[in-house]
Amino acid sequence: MVMDLNMSVLSAIGIAILLFAVSLSLLLGWARKNNGRLSLPGPFALPIIGNLHQLGALPHRSLQRLAEKHGPIMMVKFGSVPVVVASSSEAAKQFLKTHDLNFANRPSIGAAKYLFYNHKDIVFAPYGDYWRNMRKICIVELLSAKRIESFKGVMEEEALAMVRSIWEKSEEGRVGVDVSESVARYTSDFTWRMLTGRINADRHSGGTAFEKMIKEAAELAGLVNIGDLIPCLEWLDLQGLRRRMKNIHHRLDADFGKIIDEHAERKGRRTAEDLVDVLADMEITVEDKKAILMVMFIGGIDTSITLLEWTMSELLRNPSVMKKLQEEINCIVKQDDKITSSHILSMKYLHCVVKEALRLYPPVPLLMPHESIESCIVEGPDHDYLIPEKSRLVVNAWAIGRDPRVWNDPLEFRPERFMDKIFDITKDPELSMIPFGTGRRGCPGASMGITTAEVALGYLLHYFHWRSEDEIDMNECFGAVIPRKKHLFGIPTWRLSLNALSSIKI
Repeated sequence: MVMDLNMSVLSAIGIAILLFAVSLSLLLGWARKNNGRLSLPGPFALPIIGNLHQLGALPHRSLQRLAEKHGPIMMVKFGSVPVVVASSSEAAKQFLKTHDLNFANRPSIGAAKYLFYNHKDIVFAPYGDYWRNMRKICIVELLSAKRIESFKGVMEEEALAMVRSIWEKSEEGRVGVDVSESVARYTSDFTWRMLTGRINADRHSGGTAFEKMIKEAAELAGLVNIGDLIPCLEWLDLQGLRRRMKNIHHRLDADFGKIIDEHAERKGRRTAEDLVDVLADMEITVEDKKAILMVMFIGGIDTSITLLEWTMSELLRNPSVMKKLQEEINCIVKQDDKITSSHILSMKYLHCVVKEALRLYPPVPLLMPHESIESCIVEGPDHDYLIPEKSRLVVNAWAIGRDPRVWNDPLEFRPERFMDKIFDITKDPELSMIPFGTGRRGCPGASMGITTAEVALGYLLHYFHWRSEDEIDMNECFGAVIPRKKHLFGIPTWRLSLNALSSIKI
């Protein structure tokens, strides 16, 4: 009888274990198949604010630290919005190569609605026929290799104007100059001439009213908008951002309208073609033209300034790199000759310097957010993840460029790592650095931005030696781009003969 009892107990235990195993198997299958978000690792999110308290002033750095703990693919909550964060090249490949089409959409945000003509620009437009047409216009008509080549003369003129201004402000090499302001002036003036054909008459005054509006629009686009992250509060406009966006949009819209009308009226009297001339002749709506102008002014100015600021910062911190770059310039440009974009095309080490700066300081540290069109399964380092439809994705380009698993001594500024290598930033199959994004939503203006920066650097290093009396502060601010927290100052010394001074005088 005791044996029968023991057998009954054992049978009951066996059945219980079997039922538990079956239940666990079904539960895991259900979790993976129907609620994939639960399988994504990530930090605990608080009610309402989610993980906003963990982002701090520099979200790209905070998200990198969270990824070190939770993995290269993780889930966080920006307010009440779940966001998938990719922080490694392998993770980025899953989203931007393997599933590129599925993540080619953009989420709806306030800046796109109130600043960028209700998602009609190439950056924020939803994936579809309209976006494809806008991208074709930008790549084929506005930012082609042929078009970039046609504007190199303008780049050279504005770079030489920058050199003149620096020499004047330095009192002929006796005092330091604001390098940040100088490269900002160059970038703004070139962008203005490229788009409108006009020479900015206010070149030395510190910025026109129009430029100040563009700067404010760029700042607004980069601010954290509570209404985007906690949608139920959007109507309250707690930060006043919607009001400010509408106001600056209205003012810029009026200016864009005037610029387009003026170009359309002078059609038969053009002596040279700028980008607004190209737009004015296109059979697209005026609003579409304005949306393109908004993106090209904001994107063309801010990203190039950021790249030049950080590159010059690293050159001042690394005199040996500056010396090596100037030795290359000496080998290509004859003593006292004027430097040109043709010379710069042959400067391999200069190209490496720019690549290294883009690796460490991608202008947009967190790429513009993507959104999945439908649910899909992506491969993680340990197991697969189900990503639901309309999931928001953020790719941490800043963390990817500093990944020690990909880059040796990732925090060192070492341009030599790119020497004797065929490395195309915009077409790297391994996505080891993606400062301009990649795939369908990659930045169409990458080549223009790189060329603009290389020409400026060539001129700055050909005409001047640079030094700093103080330690370089390398702290950054966060926004749509990551500019320096403090302006960069440097002391320029004329490095050519005195006879060469005549080449920069008006």
